[in-house]
Amino acid sequence: MDIKSLNDKYHYLSPLMRMEKLFNDFESPRVLATSSFGTSSVVLLHLISKVNPGHPIYFIDTGYHFKQTIQYKEQLQEQLKLNVIDIKAPENRHKFTSEHKTYQFNQDLCCHINKVMPVDELKLKHDLWISGVLRYQNANRAKMKIFEEKPDIVKFNVLLDMTQKEVELYKYINELPEHPLLPEGYHSVGCENCTVKGIGREGRWVDSFKAECGLHA
Repeated sequence: MDIKSLNDKYHYLSPLMRMEKLFNDFESPRVLATSSFGTSSVVLLHLISKVNPGHPIYFIDTGYHFKQTIQYKEQLQEQLKLNVIDIKAPENRHKFTSEHKTYQFNQDLCCHINKVMPVDELKLKHDLWISGVLRYQNANRAKMKIFEEKPDIVKFNVLLDMTQKEVELYKYINELPEHPLLPEGYHSVGCENCTVKGIGREGRWVDSFKAECGLHA
């Protein structure tokens, strides 16, 4: 793929137009969509449901999600008629992280086993990966482009340049439900063991240098 050409063509389009163009330009079975069902996930999920209803959306079940996240996932699955497929690490690997409390002592390893490795297997069957990352979320994401070539797949950051106000406006206009933990002060929601209340992503991996789970580095 000519990444520069793709970025030039998609840069000035709205997120909706980008999503429509993607599914016109590429075969649907080769396009991977994943979701954490976090506080901003509903925008991406709504776009996919509008443009390509029934497209598989893989939920990375780490085994450590808040119960509210699971409830939110079920709510959106029903409301938006989403085709959600759960994926997770093999039981023996997840058990290792649980027994050794890697989420406390080696968070990178915990994320790698429960998030990165299951998605790596999915990447082998796809050419592009739709991502809902947003530039305003942290310094690492501020440097990203709409299309990014990775060693094993091309990332499609369809929402990348939306501002926080635009995200909120999109949810308001389309009457989309909020993650139930957002009103409680959780502005970014990951695994329960590694998430506390906080503005932006400041509640993720508190008291560590970790800023990403490894999926979007």
